[in-house]
Amino acid sequence: MKGTVHIFAIFLSLFCFGLCSWSRNQITFTNGGYNNVLIAINKDIPENQQLVDTIKEIFTSASEKLLNATNKRAYWRSISILVPKSWQHKPEYEAVTSESFDRANVVIDFENPRWGDNPYTKQLGGCGEPGEYIHLTPNYILEKSMSEYIWGPMDKLLLHEWGHLRWGLFDEYTTSDPGSAPFYATSSNTVEATRCSLAITGQYVNIFTLRDCYLDPDTGIYQPECVFFPDVNGQTTKASIMYGQFIDSVYTYCHSDSSDPLGYHNVEAPHKHNIMCSSKSSWDVMLESDDFKNNANPPIEGKVDTKPIFRIIQARERRVVLVLDTSDSMRGERLEKLLQSATQYLRYTIDEGSYVGIVEFNIAAYVVSELVYISDNNTSREVLVAALPVDTERETCIGCGILDGIEVLSRNGDDPAGGYLLVISDGKNTQPPGIKNVIDEVNNAGVIIDTIAFTNKADTELTTLSEETGGIAFFFAGDSDISVLNNAFTATVTTRPDVSTQSLPITLYSDSLKVPVGANISDSVFIDSTVGLETVFTFSWIGTLIQLWLESPDGNFVDQNQYIVDKDTNIITIKINDTAMTGYWVFTVANVNKKSPSQVATVTVTSKQSSKEDPIEVLALVSDPSINYSTEPVVAIYAIVTKGYLPVINAQVFAVVQSPDAIEEVPLFDNGAEPDITEDDGVYSGYYLGFSNNGRYSVAIKVNNSAQMAMVNMAKVTGSLPIKPESTNDDLPVFEPTGMFVRITSGGVIQVENYVDNPKDNLAPSRILDLSVVKTSYSEQSVVLQWTAVGDDFNKGTATKYELMAASNYSKLFYDFANSRLVTNDDLILGNMSIISPAGTRETVTIRVPTRGEDATYFFAIRAHDESDNYGEVSNIVSANMEYIPPIPAENQDPEKRIALWATLGTLGIAIFAGIIFAFFRSSKQKKNKLNKVEHSDNVNNRMDNVTYCEP
Repeated sequence: MKGTVHIFAIFLSLFCFGLCSWSRNQITFTNGGYNNVLIAINKDIPENQQLVDTIKEIFTSASEKLLNATNKRAYWRSISILVPKSWQHKPEYEAVTSESFDRANVVIDFENPRWGDNPYTKQLGGCGEPGEYIHLTPNYILEKSMSEYIWGPMDKLLLHEWGHLRWGLFDEYTTSDPGSAPFYATSSNTVEATRCSLAITGQYVNIFTLRDCYLDPDTGIYQPECVFFPDVNGQTTKASIMYGQFIDSVYTYCHSDSSDPLGYHNVEAPHKHNIMCSSKSSWDVMLESDDFKNNANPPIEGKVDTKPIFRIIQARERRVVLVLDTSDSMRGERLEKLLQSATQYLRYTIDEGSYVGIVEFNIAAYVVSELVYISDNNTSREVLVAALPVDTERETCIGCGILDGIEVLSRNGDDPAGGYLLVISDGKNTQPPGIKNVIDEVNNAGVIIDTIAFTNKADTELTTLSEETGGIAFFFAGDSDISVLNNAFTATVTTRPDVSTQSLPITLYSDSLKVPVGANISDSVFIDSTVGLETVFTFSWIGTLIQLWLESPDGNFVDQNQYIVDKDTNIITIKINDTAMTGYWVFTVANVNKKSPSQVATVTVTSKQSSKEDPIEVLALVSDPSINYSTEPVVAIYAIVTKGYLPVINAQVFAVVQSPDAIEEVPLFDNGAEPDITEDDGVYSGYYLGFSNNGRYSVAIKVNNSAQMAMVNMAKVTGSLPIKPESTNDDLPVFEPTGMFVRITSGGVIQVENYVDNPKDNLAPSRILDLSVVKTSYSEQSVVLQWTAVGDDFNKGTATKYELMAASNYSKLFYDFANSRLVTNDDLILGNMSIISPAGTRETVTIRVPTRGEDATYFFAIRAHDESDNYGEVSNIVSANMEYIPPIPAENQDPEKRIALWATLGTLGIAIFAGIIFAFFRSSKQKKNKLNKVEHSDNVNNRMDNVTYCEP
C-alpha cells in the first residue's frame, strides 16, 4: 500500500508544473530575472499611446516591488508588449515572432462582465500550477486614481496576480468556493475572520446596521451580515500580498517561519489557498516551483537595476503555408482525405485578409503556390484549391518541406516572423534534413508550426516541433471518418481569433454517418440564434457517389440547386445564403449504389456569429500533450465554455478521446471537484485514464444543451479586491438561460511513451476539496458536514470507503490525521459512512459530537480509499464551534430597520457597500454565523473608508 501511494505522490509532483501552460508564451527565469514576459493588447482596443506608457510605468514600479517581495530573488528583466496591427506602425515597433494574443501572459482587453475592471488571473490547475493569463482592462490602467482608490497600488496588485500566474498561489481571503468561509472557529476557541496573516487587525461590522456583530447559533460563527474590514492604516504586519496588497505595511507573501509572526501563514483560515495547497504557506509553494527549488535563483547580492527592458511588437496579418506530405505512403485514400480537408479549409475556414501558400514534400520539397491573398470573392480560394497536389512520390523529407515553407514566408525580402506553417505527414523523416536539423532555422525565423500527425506512424518529433515553436499538435488516425482531420484544420484558425479581422466559423457538428448498402441515415444539428451567418454543410466520402437531402426547421427541403458537387474530391457542399433559420436542421444521406459496400460520410456544419450577441464558444486544453506513462498515467482535459467572457454553466460536456484501440467519451464537470478547481466558472474538467498503448490519442470536445439546463453565469466575482461598486447593476440577472445549442472543437493530441500494461491498481481517489460545515446545533450537540464524492481512480467511479477524522485541535488533524479520532456510523445522527456515492454526488452527514460548551471546538477532515486501499490526500480541514450562543437580539434582525438605515445612508453609501455585500453574501450564503459582541467604532465615516478598501 505504501508503494502505491508513493507512486501517486510522485505523479502529482510531476503533474503540477506543466499544467495547461504548454501553449502559452514561455517565460524564462535566469539569475533572478524573468525574461520574455508577453503583454498583448486586444485587436479591438483603439490606439492609445498613454495605455502603452502606463503599462510600462506600472510594470517598472512593480518590478522593484517584486524584488523586495521575493527577498531579492526575482524581478522582471524583459517584457514584450504586443500592439494590434490596426495601430499605426512606428519605427520602434518590432516584428512579431511567435507572439500572439492567444498566447499572452498578460492580456489587455475589455472587461469581463463578471469581474468588471477588477484585475484577475485565469487559473485552471491546482496548487503550484501556473495560471493561464492575467486580465487587465484599459479602464483599470488608464483611470489610475480611481483604480488605486478601489484596489490599492497598481504595482502591488500586480504582485498579487503574479502569485496566481507564476507560482499557482490562491487567494487568502474568503471566496465563493465551497469550503471557504468568512469566519471560522480556531484552536484557541475563538472566532476569527479569514485572513493571512492573523496579525492583520481590523473591525467586525454588521454591514446593514453598522453595529456590533453577533455569533449565530446555527453555525457557531458570525452572522451572515457581519464583515471584517482590515485596518488600512496603522498596520504593522508585512504579509500577505495574496490577502490585502492594498494595506500599506504589506509587501511580501506569507511564510512558515513561526519566529516572524508579522508574516506567518495562518494555516487554519478557510480560504482557497489553504484549501488548494493543504495549508502550505505561499512561500512554501513558491520554493517548490522550478523558479526556486533546490535553492535555484538565490537572493541577488548588491544593487539590482530592476527596470525592465521593453520591446514593442506589432501583430501582422495571418500568413499560413500548408506543408503537405505527398510521399508514397500517402497514396490513395490518405491523400484523398487530406485533399478533402484541405479543400474545406481553403474554401470555408481560412478568413478573408489572410495569406496562404502551399508546399508539398516527398523526396524533396516543392512550392506549389506562393502566398495568395484571400479576398472577399472566391477566386483566390479556388486558385489555391486547384494548386493542391494530387500525385505522390517516394521518400519523406519533412525538414525540406519546413525550410521551403519558411522560404515562401520570406519571399521578396519579407520577414517570416509571426507566420504559421501547418505541417501534415503520415511517416517518419527518411531524407535529410531531419526535423531536429531545421529547428534552429525555424526558431531564427520566428515561425510557429502547427502539426497534424496523419496516423500513428507519423514522426514522433512532429509534436515536439509544435511544442517548441508555440504551435498546436493534432492527430488523425486515418479512419474513414475525417471529422477529426477537419476539426484540426479548423482549430488552427479558430484558436487564434485575434489574428483575424472578421468573425470565424464555429463548428456545430462534426461526425460521420455509416450508411449501409441501399439504405439512408438521418441526423440533425441545432442552429441557435447567436449563429446562422454563412452556414455551411459539408459532406465528404470515399468511393461511389452518395445522395443527400437537407431539411430546414420549417419542414422545407433546401433546393438541390444550392448543392455544390465536387466529383474530383467527393465533396458536396450546401451553403445557406441567408441567415440560417434557428432550430433543428435534418440531413439524410443515402447510399444509392446497391452494389457498393457501406459508405462512411463525414458531415461538418459550421456557422458564424449572426448578431451583436456573443455566440457560445468552446476552447479545449490538455494538461500535457506528451505523457511519460511510467510517471504520468493520467492527463487532465479542460473545456472552457463561454459566451463572450461569461461562463456557460450546466451544459453537457464530453471529451471524445480516440486511442490507438478505441474511442472513449469522458464526461467533464464544472463542479469544483478535482481536477476542476472552481465551481460554475465555465471550465469543465476531467481526467482521462484510458491509456492502453504507446502512441497518439486525439481529443475532441463536444458540448450541448439537450437537457435545457445550461445558463450564462452573470454573478459578480472578486479578484484582488472587492468588486468595483460602480459595476454593480441590480437590474442584471445573475443567470440567463442559453437555450438549445451544440458545439464541437478539437483538443489537440496526447502523445504517450513508456506505456506499461500493469493490471495493479496504482491510482488513488482524488482529494476532496470542499468539505464544509453547514450547520451546528448546541441543543442537539451536532454538526452537519457536506462534501462532494470522489471516485475510485481520481474522479472516475465510486470510492470504497471514507476516513472522516475528528480532533479537538487543528494541529492534531494536520500533522497526525491517521491517528485522529475516526467518525463511525455510531457517531452519526443522519447519514451512513458505509454508503459511498458515485463521484460528483453531494454527501451529507450529521455528527453527534462528544461534548459541547465554551471550550468545545471540533475539527474535521476526510479522505477516500479505493478497493486496493490506495487513498487520496487529506481534504481541507474545517472547524465547528460548539459553545452555547444566545439568540441574536431582535433589533439586529428587523428588516424594516435595515431599510430605514439604507435610506439614511443615501445613494453614495449604497454604492460603496454594494460590491462588498455581494462578495460576502455569496461566500456565506449557506453558512449562517455565530455571535460574539465586537465593539464598533462610532465614526461611521471612518467605517465607510474602510469598506472602500476592504478585501473579501
